[in-house]
Amino acid sequence: MIRYALAASWLPVAAFAAASADDVYVITANQFSQPVASVLAPVSVVTREEIERLQLKTVTEVLRTLPGVEISSTGGRGQTATALVRGATASQTLILIDGVRLGSSARGSVNLSLLPLNQVERIEYIRGARASIYGSDAIGGVVNLITRPDMGQDQTQLHAGIGSHGSQALDGSSSLSLGSHQLKVAAGYEDQDGYNVHPIPGLNDGDEHGFTGKNGMVDYQWQADDAWLLGAAARIYQSTSQYDGSYASYSYHERDESWNQDNSFRLSAAYQGAALQSQWLANYARTRSYDYADTQNRDQASSHSVIEESQLSWLNQLDLGQGWGLGAGVEWRKEVLLGESAAYGSAYATGDIDRENTGAYLLGQYTGEQLSAELSGRSDDNQQYGRHNTWQAGAGWTLIPGYRISALHGTAFHAPTFIDLYYPGSANPDLTPETSRNSELGLEGLTGAVLWRVTGYRNKIDQLIQWAPTDGGNWVPSNVGRARIQGVELEAEFDTGFVSHRLSADFKDPKDLDSGTQLIRRAKRNYKWVAQGQWQQLDGGLSWLYQGPRPDSDGSTLGGYSLWDLTMGYQLTSALKVQGRVENLLDKDYVIASGYVTPGRGYYLDLTYKM
Repeated sequence: MIRYALAASWLPVAAFAAASADDVYVITANQFSQPVASVLAPVSVVTREEIERLQLKTVTEVLRTLPGVEISSTGGRGQTATALVRGATASQTLILIDGVRLGSSARGSVNLSLLPLNQVERIEYIRGARASIYGSDAIGGVVNLITRPDMGQDQTQLHAGIGSHGSQALDGSSSLSLGSHQLKVAAGYEDQDGYNVHPIPGLNDGDEHGFTGKNGMVDYQWQADDAWLLGAAARIYQSTSQYDGSYASYSYHERDESWNQDNSFRLSAAYQGAALQSQWLANYARTRSYDYADTQNRDQASSHSVIEESQLSWLNQLDLGQGWGLGAGVEWRKEVLLGESAAYGSAYATGDIDRENTGAYLLGQYTGEQLSAELSGRSDDNQQYGRHNTWQAGAGWTLIPGYRISALHGTAFHAPTFIDLYYPGSANPDLTPETSRNSELGLEGLTGAVLWRVTGYRNKIDQLIQWAPTDGGNWVPSNVGRARIQGVELEAEFDTGFVSHRLSADFKDPKDLDSGTQLIRRAKRNYKWVAQGQWQQLDGGLSWLYQGPRPDSDGSTLGGYSLWDLTMGYQLTSALKVQGRVENLLDKDYVIASGYVTPGRGYYLDLTYKM
């Protein structure tokens, strides 16, 4: 349950030991497993249990329940969906799978709608800048999708589901523990007829924009001895989604398809000594993306990209005793845009485009009964834009047992993408990274039965990459924008009988400093409530989300809206469970992106068999 992770993050280790919350550990904050209680920044952990109880179908659905997250989407399943954390852009939020950054070097943001949720064991989410540990993109926050099971897990699960818009899903996973060996295999298939996400009356009437996805993974771990854990993993996910390519002004009708495939392979080794932990990681990923009219086949696509990414890292954590710790790491990453890549028939370059980045970080931490502190710094040397340095400092003080005040301040950056640098006809190879200065102040505690946290933050971002004209009149991406995002987050958790409640409220002022206007698709107010419980063979959940008005890129204003989702489940036998979900319970008509419609009320039925 997410509650205990949050509880641990809010209270110092010594103060919360009685509630056994120190059993909750995260790896995302500083790349090594540590009690959530020792992390100064706000952290949330969503377990597989909660994902299943709330019957969440996609990574997007999970993230939109969390504090500080807004979702930008152009339709239903398979359409582009990204996460905006604390008002930062999607490209300023770092998305990881098992600690490895997802391929965002082309567009800068990750399309969450394409990621398979059936492989995920839990999701760790940390708000605020983390560039001094991870490098580029960690301005608003970091999301880490953990697929690797803990050693000793032994469970097989099969799932089948149907639902609105012709939805069908079939997936399964099996974690097998064989002495010192751990093996996980998972596979999934999903198909949805969809609906018309971008209706143009009289032009594309009757169109449906559907989605088909397939995925598989194999993960192997070997506990060679008490100190060494070796691992290897392979993952693939492939999807085809339709979208509208019509132009109303030209009375031109076209339904397009996007075909995407991502393959990744990983080798890892971890050493756990009495005082020293070390990790070695090698990862290779290849992403292919094709866009074409659905009257064509993939080989005829005029827009396609092939990107290869390789990463090597060596990370270390040293326990110095008496609450002191020291961390250090080196990471090398190479990104390659293959020469066959093109946009509307025009090649990005005459050959392959590649860039290398070497980053090194150093982290110092202290955790005591009343005082905790951390100081970190990282230097990245990039082949394209040169060296960039980031740092962060933070401290926490227990005012009285169970109540803590904390403060963090640091810098972060976002690197320009291949599209920014090399897109045919509108590129700017002289771009430099976007930079930010981040500050936050938090107060947290346990009052009666209520766990709560209040966090105020301020994020000043300079050198934003935005479209601007050159001296010759050609519009290209340029380092011309400035933004300031400041706000207050409120969080609380408590139980009423067998029902647990999680509430959050986000009040912020996301401002473009040059125009003085509100940043597009960022609301000033967001409220969320998630309730879930279990009684004998019954379980279920009820969630509510409110997003306030916000401007869109075409100058329109997107109205505020409320959404209710209801889930119920019944354990038929010790192994078989039936569940139902009603999405958008009140059939609310709302818009997330101008010109695109949302699916309305949806019904889903699922069967899960565990053994």
